[in-house]
Amino acid sequence: MNFKHKGEQGYIKFMKSFNLLVAFVLFVIAAILFIIGLSIYDSKGNILTIIGALFIIPMARFLTVWFLFLPYKSVSKQEYDKIFSLMKQGNLLYADVLLTSTEKAYCAAYLVITSDKIFAYTVKNCGKFQDYLADIIKRRAFAYKVTCTDDEAKFQNFLKSADSYAEQKFDDNEEKEAVTKERSRLCEVLESFMA
Repeated sequence: MNFKHKGEQGYIKFMKSFNLLVAFVLFVIAAILFIIGLSIYDSKGNILTIIGALFIIPMARFLTVWFLFLPYKSVSKQEYDKIFSLMKQGNLLYADVLLTSTEKAYCAAYLVITSDKIFAYTVKNCGKFQDYLADIIKRRAFAYKVTCTDDEAKFQNFLKSADSYAEQKFDDNEEKEAVTKERSRLCEVLESFMA
């Protein structure tokens, strides 16, 4: 199992497998401790069953994350490679994006960041994803325009016609450094909202 980071292709699949595996291991440890404690002490009220019960708390946390990712699926490697080949130099590509709020999770197959735009491709709930992402950008006072589509051809056309961050012209190094710093901050904020 290769570890995947937020925004990498295969992240959703990895998170489902990883969280289910850890939850299962924690359950097995809890069950073993409970059975050993019950067989040694002939009572449920012993130190081993208490320790075993404490393993249920992190197990529940890992199961909750698994349930969060369960309805979604990762983009395939072939699809990702196709989209990646259309990227302009310097633009950023996130795949398997799952943004979370206090009420709901919003999923996008891809999220592209250019010099002044964020473009997302979602399979469903495109309008809600766009509204939520635009709200995040607006509250943090970033100067990025957010657009979302559920049309793959439109998304690919955007990638072909998008401006290239690497070709952006700056008046001086100070302006370039400020723009680079804002872009890094944008990535940190977006990743903080990703599950």
